[in-house]
Amino acid sequence: MKGLKPAGTEPNAWSVADAQERFAELLDAAANHGPQTIVDHNRSFQLSVTRSRWSPEAKELLLSGGRAGAGGKAGK
Repeated sequence: MKGLKPAGTEPNAWSVADAQERFAELLDAAANHGPQTIVDHNRSFQLSVTRSRWSPEAKELLLSGGRAGAGGKAGK
């Protein structure tokens, strides 16, 4: 994916900081290119996305980082 700065040697890897700053891109990459790996020091996590009906509530929850009622991108 153009502009993606992989963490480590994995092509679909993100640092935690990049994943937080570019959350929408991370979701798009997982939806369009398969599982994405988020790397945090000695740990790694895989994010997979399956498409389902999109709702305004789900969008708010995802963009707020899991904080319902936070009104979109927190701290931006």
